[in-house]
Amino acid sequence: MSTVILQVLERDLPKLPRRVAGIMEELEDPTQIDRAALVSKIELCGNLSDAVLHIVNSGYLRHSRKARSLDDAILLVGLEATRHIILGIVIHALFPRSQVVESFDRGSFLRHCLGTGIAARQLCLESGLDATYDSYKLTTCGLVHDIGVLALERCLPVTLSRIFRMVAEERVPVLEAEVKVLGQFTHSAIGEWVCRHWNLPADIRNVVHYHHAPRKAALNKQEIMLMHIADVISFNYYESLLKSAHKYGLDPEMVRSLGLSMDQVAKVEQELPERVERAMQLLAVESLQSVDLS
Repeated sequence: MSTVILQVLERDLPKLPRRVAGIMEELEDPTQIDRAALVSKIELCGNLSDAVLHIVNSGYLRHSRKARSLDDAILLVGLEATRHIILGIVIHALFPRSQVVESFDRGSFLRHCLGTGIAARQLCLESGLDATYDSYKLTTCGLVHDIGVLALERCLPVTLSRIFRMVAEERVPVLEAEVKVLGQFTHSAIGEWVCRHWNLPADIRNVVHYHHAPRKAALNKQEIMLMHIADVISFNYYESLLKSAHKYGLDPEMVRSLGLSMDQVAKVEQELPERVERAMQLLAVESLQSVDLS
């Protein structure tokens, strides 16, 4: 099955537009970003500049003033934060909504992705790790960690339809249905392949690859464990959106290793739906799929 999937991905995954590839190259090493060069490349890439300004000025990020231009936005939030905002926008824009996938609710899926980033930020606040991890990066990691699902929607829509039809008809958890249909080459492995194919930054690729198996990560293990816990919290929320009663469990030892209690995790989980709906409205996440990168 994995060989067939890879062949289809090789054939059908969209090529990075030349201007997008240039932006990705500029963002590869956050310590080497040339602000002027980055601004120039973004301004030549469709309405990407407008999308970045919208995110920065949305009110969700709670800045004391509005950015007046792309260069002003970068100065306001910093190069590192701008890097993550751009990555989140570009990756979702490369996967416009499909009209052929049955049973797959893109709106609920986007809520799960955004919810993972929000949960990670809240877990950092609860554990006192908020000074350690960049909140913009956590949001972006949440938005892109399931890029493998978007690749399935784009390149293998019938296969993705089978997974979600099984969820609806057999009342099985999403991840269980995925393994039944795909075998071991699940969305995490597909997502990691996409990251390599598009030469996405290694830190993003690491989250995509290991968010369901954090103990296997060789680098940034604490960050991956944080994203894993956030993903489980948000996946339980996602299952509820799919009218499923299934609930994924967490390893209490892993939770404690981050300085968290299960009560704190439960608090983040309880507050997540309201936080996600507010963020969906402020950030207009669904509009990211229509950003023009030409």
